[in-house]
Amino acid sequence: MSTAQTVQQPQDSTADELKEFRQHLRTLGPVQRRILSVLMPQLVALDEAGDTDGALSIIEEVKTILWEGRRTRH
Repeated sequence: MSTAQTVQQPQDSTADELKEFRQHLRTLGPVQRRILSVLMPQLVALDEAGDTDGALSIIEEVKTILWEGRRTRH
């Protein structure tokens, strides 16, 4: 495998994950989107500060919100 292929795979994976996230985000209601808009910057700040436990806590909250969106979607 060439270096270009090695570098390209993580970028493709990230692009795919971003596409999937955006797709699911569009299916959420306005309340879930507002909550996520508050939680996501907190997640980034915790990650940058090296607070793994705090970041994992935010991720669990985000998962809960995404699952609630799936259950309440009509």
